Amino acid sequence: MMGSLVYRHKRVTRITHWVNALALLILFMSGLQIFNAYPALHWGHKAEPDEAFFSIYASDETGVIKGYTQLFGWRVETTGFLGVQESDLGPFPRAFPSWLTIPGYFWLAGGRRWHFFFAWIFVLNGLLYFAYSLARGHLRQYFFTPRDTRRLLPMVLYYLRLRRESPQEGDYNPLQKLAYTGVFFFFTPLIILSGFAMSPQLNVAFNWLPAMFGGRQSARAFHFILTFLFFLFTFGHIIMVATTGIINNMRSMVTGWYAVKATSPEPEPAPPQPEAAPPEPAPEATETIPEAKIEAAPSSPQREEPSHEEK
Repeated sequence: MMGSLVYRHKRVTRITHWVNALALLILFMSGLQIFNAYPALHWGHKAEPDEAFFSIYASDETGVIKGYTQLFGWRVETTGFLGVQESDLGPFPRAFPSWLTIPGYFWLAGGRRWHFFFAWIFVLNGLLYFAYSLARGHLRQYFFTPRDTRRLLPMVLYYLRLRRESPQEGDYNPLQKLAYTGVFFFFTPLIILSGFAMSPQLNVAFNWLPAMFGGRQSARAFHFILTFLFFLFTFGHIIMVATTGIINNMRSMVTGWYAVKATSPEPEPAPPQPEAAPPEPAPEATETIPEAKIEAAPSSPQREEPSHEEK
């Protein structure tokens, strides 16, 4: 059945959503460009090459240059994607390929400019949306509460098609609330603070920033890990949009209007009918016995007394 259109997203929500999407995309790609300048991660204050717990590098141990990705001593070859990129001059050592970075060519200063500019756009845009949602009372809908815990497993079963009815109550289901609460109130503050902790200028005025992460190299590792957690959240968000009606969801985030499916009205119950009187039982057939004709029995002849003459 045809549904009705409802105005789901206000203009401020739509604008801040798309600004945030653009900022995150450029931050991700420019951040990979910065990582390419030193493609290794460390804990603590120092950055000794042989002490990295994660690294992407190129090696020609066998006479052929190959790319490798290493995590805590476990190494896997990633030639063709990570570590080495084919160029017009042959294999070129590069952690992340050019099609995944901004700028596409190797330019650390350019990557830093793109990253810092859109980092401030991301922060200011987020503060605008936070203040707007707080003023309208919409922010509390994102909070994951203990009451939502009991609906987590039923919601997972619903998405896995193992449950027919959704346990969702309100605009956001418990899995969405858990993701939004984690991203808004945990991941976002940490990724901003870890970014500040890597700034030499801020370290002079706020020396507690790198100390709260255990050192500037630890802050860099936190920043890198949180970046990919943001990527996973965004990827999951896109999957949910695509699987729950991509055209309808995109229209609501562009124009604000969302089509709500109409449900078939349930048939009204038929009015109770008066009970029919039970049929009268048929009269039982009785056998009539015809009255017997009573005939008077013939009287016996009376003996006549002899006359005087006969005597």
